[in-house]
Amino acid sequence: MARSRNRRLDPNERAFQSLVPLLPDTWSVDEFVAHVAADRRRPIRILPHELSSGDATGYALRRRNDDIIVVPDTAAGARRDAIICHELAHIVLGHAPHITDDIEFLSMLAPHCPPELLERFLARDGYHTDDERAAETLATRLITRAQARSHQRTTSGELDRLTTRLR
Repeated sequence: MARSRNRRLDPNERAFQSLVPLLPDTWSVDEFVAHVAADRRRPIRILPHELSSGDATGYALRRRNDDIIVVPDTAAGARRDAIICHELAHIVLGHAPHITDDIEFLSMLAPHCPPELLERFLARDGYHTDDERAAETLATRLITRAQARSHQRTTSGELDRLTTRLR
């Protein structure tokens, strides 16, 4: 019964349902990515890289044997988590970016990268609007769920300590 109901769910909801059990007890985006990679049996590397203000905030790169999430080396905290989860959502949802062969345009976006690297990895100009919306929705829902679970555990842990002291 649950299986047939699960088939009727839209891809975003199906992905959410399959990823929630992989959320770590205490939120860590790096641990979450490791859980997703293990579940998919496909490595996912997080690669901090210098990105200029003209670059995208992050990239999901699919290679033959692994996936790479490129995140700005200056991103930290909640911003880093949001970027990584957004790119992870693109990977999990199987989104394929638009392809571009405009190396001049790519050079403007990532001026520090040699043209060969741009051609090999960044020859794309984003995702369809619906794919962007789906990735953002999935990432936001996952982070919200993870934060609620972490808060719930912290609150119940504090309550247990207080109860023990009062005894």
